[in-house]
Amino acid sequence: MKRLNLTYPVVLFLSLMATPGVVPAQSQNQAASASKLMETVDVRVINVDVVVTDKKGKAIQGLKRDDFQIFENGVPKKVSNFYEVRGNKTFDAESEPAPADVAPATATAPPPPLKADDIPEHMRRRIIFFVDNLSLAPFNRNRVFKEMKEFASTIMRPGDEAMIAAFNRSMKVRVPFTRDVKQIQQALDGIAGESAMGASNKSELNQTEDRIRDAQSYDDAVATARSYSESVEHDLRQTASSLNGLMSTLAGVEGKKILVLTSEGFQISPGKEVFYFIDDVAKDKQWNNAGSSIVESMSFDSTSLIQSIAKTANANNITMYTIHAGGLGATIENSAENAKAVSFSVSQAGLSNSTDSLQMMAEMTGGLSAVSTNNFAAVFRNITRDLDSYYSLGYRAGTERVDRQRNLEVRLARPNRNYIVRSRQTFVEKSTFAEMSDRIIANLLYKTKANDMKILMKTTQPVALDDGNFKVPVEVQIPMESLTILPQGEIFAGGFDLYVAVANKDGDMSDVTQKQQQIRIPPTDMQKTKGKYYAYTMELVMERGVNRISVGVVDQISNTTGFAREQVIAQDLR
Repeated sequence: MKRLNLTYPVVLFLSLMATPGVVPAQSQNQAASASKLMETVDVRVINVDVVVTDKKGKAIQGLKRDDFQIFENGVPKKVSNFYEVRGNKTFDAESEPAPADVAPATATAPPPPLKADDIPEHMRRRIIFFVDNLSLAPFNRNRVFKEMKEFASTIMRPGDEAMIAAFNRSMKVRVPFTRDVKQIQQALDGIAGESAMGASNKSELNQTEDRIRDAQSYDDAVATARSYSESVEHDLRQTASSLNGLMSTLAGVEGKKILVLTSEGFQISPGKEVFYFIDDVAKDKQWNNAGSSIVESMSFDSTSLIQSIAKTANANNITMYTIHAGGLGATIENSAENAKAVSFSVSQAGLSNSTDSLQMMAEMTGGLSAVSTNNFAAVFRNITRDLDSYYSLGYRAGTERVDRQRNLEVRLARPNRNYIVRSRQTFVEKSTFAEMSDRIIANLLYKTKANDMKILMKTTQPVALDDGNFKVPVEVQIPMESLTILPQGEIFAGGFDLYVAVANKDGDMSDVTQKQQQIRIPPTDMQKTKGKYYAYTMELVMERGVNRISVGVVDQISNTTGFAREQVIAQDLR
């Protein structure tokens, strides 16, 4: 997503406010000179979702806190938070639920339907379907869609949301987050009726093999293979960039998040199979370089790029489920263009080249990969099982908050050879600024309901500027009851950080800007703050047309947050 390099969030104090019900904002000079309040204890918990199954895929339930061990960068951490998820219910370490299929003895009627408000935010599921149309053959894609539509109809419960994004040399969100299952299914039907690039890619591969067969020398064959590999590598970088960009916007979205990736690409060594093909041709043509081509293929290595996708998912708490749509037919050379069949070693090199990457991303994020299978119904049943049965573990983070990647490992305290434990393998303990920036951007795109501080945002009439942009006065109202105010010497003091960003009608966003504000209140005025709010005023400069403003506030002492979003139509009404 493009970022605007505009003057959007220039935050200024306009004036002191003294209207009824408003606590006046202090001057900008006072705010700048005020010292930071005091040392605060920032107790943060790193949460890790863990799936435990036996080797047959059956979920293992009933494990307790003491059954798990967590290691961060190899250092053991005490499990401070723990609960188990079964369906739409959670159970802590001490409680043990009745079997889910046994109704209470006194029950005479089924329980009332579950409502969205009954599901806590952390239990709501966000499902992202990412369709890699650049690599998919239409037939393979559409048979996955058949089961994907059924999955959407059965997995979505009140409070859950799903979105669809498709990539075909550019990424497009076909359906933003929605609770409407029919909208998801209709969008998949629409994509199923569109062309996909998989057939074109297959044709390009066949043409490359033909040119290698016709090559007059080993060097000519290698040059052809290199050109093909560079093209594949370019497409992979585009796909990875779009996928990473999408997942980054989901960082501030609450709840349990999974991404279902359907693809036939993601070559971990771009073009590897054509270098193996050269080796076959070299033997037939009696070139003296037989075997050297395989070494040549090693210069094309996208392992770090593939890993970056998984690490981005982990940093944003997203579990990846990867599906190779080629299934059991992925190695069959049945194209009419393919005059001569390739060897088993070449076809296997091509298959492992595409499937190893999918397995890597799933394993690194605690998900599952589906390769060499046509039973896509079973694939989605496994995803459903993971969503309905897992453990949430947490441990207290250190005092350092830097945007640095760290390794995670979850083990069973008493190893069991029959049990398989899956969880994300890396995470980023984000700085406060990075974390709030993520949530501000997410609020622009998806509108969060998180607003513990109960802040409000009001805008007034945009004012046209000479350069064609508009100046929009904005007031953020923070209830005084939401702010932590503590005695500090002869006064009471508190403070908050305010974050703001703007998006235009095309979805282009400004950078996130942060402002700090200190509050100092004489003891004699403390009683007067009850039922009042603190008004923070600013001006934002934005483009003509429809714009969205996202604001977030963090209390400097309690770290409580609040978010608000408003839409503004900037136009000249004179």
